[in-house]
Amino acid sequence: MSSSADIQQVQEVIGDIGYYFHIINVVLSFVSVLMNTFHIFILSQKSMRTSSTNVILISLSVCDIAGGLTTIYKHFLMVDAENSECVTSTSLWKIYFDITLWSIIIHFRRCASWLGIFMATVRLVLVKKLSISRFCNWSKPRVGWLMAVILFFLSALLSVFYQFRFVVIENRSFPLPQVCAQYQNTNNVPKFSVALSPLFSNNDRIVLRAYLLFDIIVSKFLPCIAFALLTIFLIRVLKNVKKSTSSARFIKENKTDLSTKLIGYMTVGFFITGTPLGIIYLTKAFFDKSEAVVILSTDLALYFLVLVTINAILHPIFCILMSSRYRDTIRKTFLPSQKSTISVTRNAGSMHTVSGIRIN
Repeated sequence: MSSSADIQQVQEVIGDIGYYFHIINVVLSFVSVLMNTFHIFILSQKSMRTSSTNVILISLSVCDIAGGLTTIYKHFLMVDAENSECVTSTSLWKIYFDITLWSIIIHFRRCASWLGIFMATVRLVLVKKLSISRFCNWSKPRVGWLMAVILFFLSALLSVFYQFRFVVIENRSFPLPQVCAQYQNTNNVPKFSVALSPLFSNNDRIVLRAYLLFDIIVSKFLPCIAFALLTIFLIRVLKNVKKSTSSARFIKENKTDLSTKLIGYMTVGFFITGTPLGIIYLTKAFFDKSEAVVILSTDLALYFLVLVTINAILHPIFCILMSSRYRDTIRKTFLPSQKSTISVTRNAGSMHTVSGIRIN
């Protein structure tokens, strides 16, 4: 049996199972949207909106909500939820909207990758430079907002450039790509469809390949490496600080600071999802869309996208389970008649917290 036949057999098996994973991902996306909407509501309360870390967490939840909503939209309102080059429609405005939606998806996934790195960077700087007063400003909410705005702006520039990869075609005279065959008849002539623009298709698609390679490095591989290094440095710095300090209060505050735990969890989660997806997207960038390996990689991506959605659901769950301040805020918000469990002594002590980026 030839290797291409083997790949096709594997593709059929993975594709059949992948359909159920796609349905699971849609259901989990509903849960993710609800959980992260609640998460933003709690983090936006005055008692929580006090640090750059929490602001970054709000921005991260916005990305998770956007990811969930786009997954739901693609499932119910797109012919093909897996391939942007297979976008077709009978309406001109909808096909432009669908193309834009694909760019928005990539934009928010890229932002989500880097928001975690920003949070780890803030935590590392504050712990390492705790004796230098000018670095204490890094804990203030405006630093988190500034980081989020800069990141969203730079990522949007990349997404806008990528948006121009397609041109809309009316009553196309050539078949759809073979990768579209899973969801529609490639020989049919849709009213409106898309094709690569000359800029991205000329010279063996060199501009498209270069952009995809750059985006994969920036959005997947570089964040994986940065996350791991920052987490290692942060753990080492915390150990050194605990050894060198004689302040029992500082040690107590650091034990209750959940930023480091959350960063460690995010590092593991991103390694599990980001690295495989980066390899899959790299394959799609350098192989022809009609090749079996590309179709196989598209099906494989579904499995890891489910993990991405689960990861988005776990962000607020971890905050609820590990953060007493988060739970107190929930109680005060929904049960205002009950007194807060945060004591005056604890509030006074938090004013002297060195790190300034606690979420508990």
